[in-house]
Amino acid sequence: SIEQRLQTQLITVADGGLIELPEGNFMFTKSLAMDGKSNITIKGKGADKTILSFKNQTEGAQGLLISNGNNITLEDFSIEDAKGDNLKVSEVNGITLRRINSVWADGPKTENGAYALYPVLCKHVLIEECVAMGSSDAGIYVGQSDSVIIRNSKAYWNVAGIESENSRWVEIYGNEAYENTGGILVFDLPGLTQYGHSTKVYNNKVYDNNHENFAAKGNIVASIPPGTGFMVLATHQLEITKNEIRNN
Repeated sequence: SIEQRLQTQLITVADGGLIELPEGNFMFTKSLAMDGKSNITIKGKGADKTILSFKNQTEGAQGLLISNGNNITLEDFSIEDAKGDNLKVSEVNGITLRRINSVWADGPKTENGAYALYPVLCKHVLIEECVAMGSSDAGIYVGQSDSVIIRNSKAYWNVAGIESENSRWVEIYGNEAYENTGGILVFDLPGLTQYGHSTKVYNNKVYDNNHENFAAKGNIVASIPPGTGFMVLATHQLEITKNEIRNN
């Protein structure tokens, strides 16, 4: 069973190791987790060839959880249909997400998980050439993190396409955010571990963000009105330049 084998690899892989995911569409019933590892690469055969599906998940809050590590790279696979967040990364110093497709395959639903790509409390974050679709909160999200780059990625059919919350030294560029409720959001909320600042948002295409808001009631993003290209709230040292913003 790849489910048992992959979880065993995530536990036993030595620092500096490589976990190669085979080609195929694999169904999981439980969350996968890797904790306390350094200099690890998890690599599939391509986002259209290696698919980790949690559609039949019965245990756990995430699809894949990476925590308390250093210099972790995930690339070239898809993760789908987790009951909670598809891919959560917590307290990792150096996380790269490259050519990861994170989606709910049936499209936008309130029952979908909150976040497709969800680094929180991380440092040195790179998200590039990824796709996020179907999140009932934010597709590509970074929270309470430092030194972040989000580039050349696509977010559509989410409540919030791309979201930077309480994060510092963030660059968001070369992305497409379309057919979400809101395209790109940069804001701070009170009572968290840090406040955000120093964010640059440039050379993005933000268009057709008119989708109905399907967030769960009480969620902060449930207040985003459909038709929002950019939403900026309670942050500072923010530059929004050279973006194409249309039909919102």
